[in-house]
Amino acid sequence: MKLRRQDLEQIFEQSRTEYPDECCGILTAPTVDEPSQVHRCRNIQNELHAKDPQQYPREARIAYFIDPQQLYQIVAGAEKKGEVVTGFYHSHIDCDAYFSDEDKERAMAWDEPAYPDAVYVVVSVYGDEVRNTKAFGWNEESRDFVDVEIDIVD
Repeated sequence: MKLRRQDLEQIFEQSRTEYPDECCGILTAPTVDEPSQVHRCRNIQNELHAKDPQQYPREARIAYFIDPQQLYQIVAGAEKKGEVVTGFYHSHIDCDAYFSDEDKERAMAWDEPAYPDAVYVVVSVYGDEVRNTKAFGWNEESRDFVDVEIDIVD
């Protein structure tokens, strides 16, 4: 996963701005070997929770749900331009950057990764301070998500 420094800073800024709720977004690029472009998305978790708290028991402070219309528009737009989804990102509020069981569950479809080449970036934010960032990618051999490096380019 390659990210331009200014794009990573854009993710950090979104994380701080949307605090105390989790932020989220999608990353696309012409190929997986090129720097990704950031697409900020709207976290609709609070709306889902308000409509159906049994199905969506978590609020946006501890969960995210990308607006499905935005997801469709960004993915379809990337495909139309011959680009690929290189990843997704979200923030964790007042805790470390890790790939939670819920994160894994949402990244999967029928026991396979929905986007097998995508990297999932998690930003740890405490108030206006970004404390840590980690990235996770699918490892076919272990059949699990593992730590991967973010290659920051200028």
